[in-house]
Amino acid sequence: MPYRPRFRKQLDGSPCQGSNCGCAASAMASDRAREGRDPGTAYAWPPTPKEVRRRIQVKFGTGCRPSTFAQNESAVATLYAVDLLPRYNVPWATFRSLVIGGRGAVAAISYAVVHGTRFDACPSFRGGHSVYVNERRASDGAFLVYDPLADGRKGYTTAPDWWPASFLQKAMYAYPGTNAGCVHASFTKDTEP
Repeated sequence: MPYRPRFRKQLDGSPCQGSNCGCAASAMASDRAREGRDPGTAYAWPPTPKEVRRRIQVKFGTGCRPSTFAQNESAVATLYAVDLLPRYNVPWATFRSLVIGGRGAVAAISYAVVHGTRFDACPSFRGGHSVYVNERRASDGAFLVYDPLADGRKGYTTAPDWWPASFLQKAMYAYPGTNAGCVHASFTKDTEP
């Protein structure tokens, strides 16, 4: 079984929390890539969305706009010595194979697909969002998804949760700017022997 990182919520009271889904998902991906071990850098461990956002603001001066895969990749490389591999318009079969093969993934989704389902952790939101995908369950093909919004507030769902493959696929396909049959994701290294 792959290492399962600590859940990191984006609504943690820090600056830019409303835009920190990518930072939170990248913090969880960093924890997975290091399998919970402190890399011994000058930065605090375990990873937090607040630290990732702070690094992005220092380097890129982006304020509270949503972060990009490239910004998060640069931030976690500096903070935690983690290499994330951003990939754009990757066929779903490739995404699935990389996760099955032992990689975690920060996945870009449209929350409009999640709206009104049992996975909805923020009923007032329908925009672009990032979640962390840790693994695929062989018995039914579901993916273990960490939604940074799913912190249980107001009685909503909590992460991680097993999302059916077809549901995750639909949410990823609906993200703006993806080609037909393709998804955007940023992958950890393969941590499985």
